[in-house]
Amino acid sequence: MKLALLIIALWLAWVQAADAMVRRLVLAAGANNGGVDRELLRYAVSDAENFVKVLEEMGGLDPADVLLLRDPDLKTFQQGLVELRRRVVAANRRGDRLEVLLYYSGHADEKGLLLAGDHLDYSQLRRELEAATAAVHIAVLDACAAGAITRIKGGKRHQSFLVNESFDMRGYAFLTSSSADEAAQESDVIRASFFTHYLVSGMRGAADVTGDGRVTLNEAYQFAFAETLARTTGTTGGPQHPAYDIKMSGTGDVVMTDVRRNASGLSLAEALGGRLYIRNAERRLVAEFYKPAGRVVELGLEPGQYTLHLETGQAGL
Repeated sequence: MKLALLIIALWLAWVQAADAMVRRLVLAAGANNGGVDRELLRYAVSDAENFVKVLEEMGGLDPADVLLLRDPDLKTFQQGLVELRRRVVAANRRGDRLEVLLYYSGHADEKGLLLAGDHLDYSQLRRELEAATAAVHIAVLDACAAGAITRIKGGKRHQSFLVNESFDMRGYAFLTSSSADEAAQESDVIRASFFTHYLVSGMRGAADVTGDGRVTLNEAYQFAFAETLARTTGTTGGPQHPAYDIKMSGTGDVVMTDVRRNASGLSLAEALGGRLYIRNAERRLVAEFYKPAGRVVELGLEPGQYTLHLETGQAGL
């Protein structure tokens, strides 16, 4: 059955945890236009904005360290990569420990990204990222056939990664919303692509399976994988299987977000179980996920009023 929950105003302050000093530099691009032979997307730009927003709120990202490109063509995107490298060089001179993040939502095919009809090959994209000297490189590609990038240089799926609590991990991780021969789908219901929507929901705290208030890269990916696959299985586009390629050395973990960084939050009781929809005062869906009974879930949200809707009687994912 469906249970409508009351509107709640959130003012719960949490103490910010003292983390290792890590500086993040982010290039995020949302490209609705893939060319005249491609259907115009609706939510690629807002996907990129939402990814950046959750990192700024809960991931220690300074807005000054963000390059956000809205509907870039190939030239603009390449200029963004050049500017990213310039910022990396400047940060390295100061001795910062760097994490470089690239996020892309838009069109792609088995060869590379499609920006207003022009191609950026996956091999070139990987070379550009490798040229930016940093402790960790993370690329998130939410696009059709983006899983092809994981095949370059012998990339393959691994069982798990990034499993420690220290901060000396070095290497790269490529996360993609679909395999090499699958479509990446948007939804008018959630007003986003499936993968980014669940990745962001997970980073807000839904993916924190250990209950320590932190969402690691591994937790965020596993959560987005399970939710994306479950919610696309019955769609006309067919099920999406997110993929990844990683190469990490040392011991450590990449913490994507810390719920305790946020000015306000919502705690969901252990007894609560079912699919939860959280909408803000403008009725925009800000988080959606299946919450299993028996686990407390804490979410980081902006201060304000939210409507919570719970669907019960549903099997877990």
